[in-house]
Amino acid sequence: MRSLLILLFACSSGAKPAAPPVPVSIEQRGCAEAAAGIEQGTRGIRDPGVSVVSTLRGHCLDDAWPAAAIECFAKMTEDDLGRCAGALKPAARDRLFTTLGGSGDDRTAIAIAQARLHDLRVGVDECDNFVSAVSRALGCESMPLDQRAQLGNETADFWSLPTANLPEDAHRRMSAVCGESLTFLRKQVADAGCMP
Repeated sequence: MRSLLILLFACSSGAKPAAPPVPVSIEQRGCAEAAAGIEQGTRGIRDPGVSVVSTLRGHCLDDAWPAAAIECFAKMTEDDLGRCAGALKPAARDRLFTTLGGSGDDRTAIAIAQARLHDLRVGVDECDNFVSAVSRALGCESMPLDQRAQLGNETADFWSLPTANLPEDAHRRMSAVCGESLTFLRKQVADAGCMP
């Protein structure tokens, strides 16, 4: 009888029972860890006062990031952005880079360009060598920031075009143009005081 009275008193006193905890799915937890890893790993290339965790967690869930990308991002360091982003589908990768590049800062643009160039393969040896040289040139601190940002973005935009199944004459022309571009870039980098 006493316990019944205690129960009646508790119910009549207006005390509401605590709401049960909302379960968190493995995907939500993984995406939260990936978003936190990206935020931590990109502090040096974007405004650290602006959080990207919520937006990136949403992108992760909406775009169904693969487990390999989530794990990579959760543990990433500043140098891992390109490697981790390479595990995403192109549209998801573009959304990630757009979110990170929102500040419009040249350092951010350079880091994103390096990430975009990380796994870019044209399929023409001289052009692949040029893309690799551009990626290295983006780290040349002696070159002006805006010049490096422009070089990285133009290269990533241009070489992201499809080049598979090119006719032989187009392949030869591309090879020649890339060879000339590589020679010019090496001189430009050397003139700035960096190793080509």
